[in-house]
Amino acid sequence: MKRWVLALGITLGAAGSTAAQEACLRPVPPEEVKPPADDREFRDFLNQEYQAYLLAMQDYLNCLGREHESATKEVNQIMARWMLWFGDDAKIYSDSREPARP
Repeated sequence: MKRWVLALGITLGAAGSTAAQEACLRPVPPEEVKPPADDREFRDFLNQEYQAYLLAMQDYLNCLGREHESATKEVNQIMARWMLWFGDDAKIYSDSREPARP
């Protein structure tokens, strides 16, 4: 039963996606330039930059979520196979004296 506790401990979320790995590229934030009150064109340009960044960041965070789901599903499948094939020998040993991080 201890190995099932380990399986639950490694599982960080529900695995639902079987999507292939994808590259999640973090968008470059907009320059930290205060928008001038007297230059409408430049102000609009900066506003569009912020909008584009926030939309791209939302896509990036969604991508990370899909990657997390995919990685979680993979580790659960590998762990299940490991426990099935190796039974009580399926144990993780560590020389680390630090407690495991959640």
